Amino acid sequence: MTAASSNSGDDVSCSNWEQNGEICRGSGYGKVVSVAAAAAAAAAAAQQLPFCFVPPFTSLEQRAKLDSAKRFVTELNIRAVIAKQATLQMQQPQAQPQQPQAKPPRQPITMLCRIYVGNIGYDIDEDGVRVAFSPFGSIKAVEMGWDATRTKHKGFAFVEYELPEAAALAIAGMNGAPLGMRSIRVSRPNNVTDASQVIDEMIKESNLQNWLYVANVRRDLSEGDLRLVFEAFGSVLQCVLAPATEAEAANGDKHRGFGYLQYETAQEATESMKNMKTFDLGGQVLRVGRAATAPEKSVPNLLRKPPPPPKNDNADQSESSSTTATNCQTEAESAACSLKSGAAQILSADNSVAQGNGDSGS
Repeated sequence: MTAASSNSGDDVSCSNWEQNGEICRGSGYGKVVSVAAAAAAAAAAAQQLPFCFVPPFTSLEQRAKLDSAKRFVTELNIRAVIAKQATLQMQQPQAQPQQPQAKPPRQPITMLCRIYVGNIGYDIDEDGVRVAFSPFGSIKAVEMGWDATRTKHKGFAFVEYELPEAAALAIAGMNGAPLGMRSIRVSRPNNVTDASQVIDEMIKESNLQNWLYVANVRRDLSEGDLRLVFEAFGSVLQCVLAPATEAEAANGDKHRGFGYLQYETAQEATESMKNMKTFDLGGQVLRVGRAATAPEKSVPNLLRKPPPPPKNDNADQSESSSTTATNCQTEAESAACSLKSGAAQILSADNSVAQGNGDSGS
């Protein structure tokens, strides 16, 4: 190919372009090209193509040359695009292998111990909320929203328990329950999500499928008394109650009002929980649910041997209990009979103590 001549009247100056026959090459330094070549070069520059061709000529020979130039330009453009893509791929950092997605962090135990209480009547103060929710477990704090301008609370509160089991039982037992003149709303705080799933994972990880959490136990009852009642639904391997603090022991309390039971199988624990979660034992309704935290955190003496069931020296009562057990035909009836017998023994012992105290006082 030869350089273009300048005998045309419409020759123009085109910087950074050079005419070599029918092909305009963008990397040259020619100054004079035809108007058609300059237009084609400008179009190629707009498309960011390294090569372009001029409009076709009239003669067949020139048309053949032009077709050959077209194919050549197309091949050069394709090579340029492939080289550019290869350069970009080399410049890009190599993709790191995908790491397995990390498990989202678990909710802190303290968050699982908090509950929200709404629609509280203005006649209920912080002490009233504490008394209403204390049967489910030991309460660490009660925070009530306070309106300083009206000098009264805002109608809601947050209750924080020591254990997540107590919070779960409080939500199940108090949501929609009357408190004062209103029915309160009890739920998890908004910043606590998937609490049930987290608790299920805690139970599985700690192997607590056959453990139960029991609250609102009369503080004058012993572990043996509680064990005697719950043995109606299966073999109780351990029965432990959280030991009383020094202040509570000074008041005559044997324990803190809550503890744990371990059954031989998970099925026995489930059956016991269904039947005992609202059982009235000595004037107090028991609160029973699944244990989610390691019992040894609340009961330091967990590893000791469980005490044997208390024996009853009253021959007549023993005879009556054996007769009642004989009359039970099915397993369900036997469990109910054993439960009634155990409760009767506890109440009988309480009455005997009360009668003895009355005789000594007289």
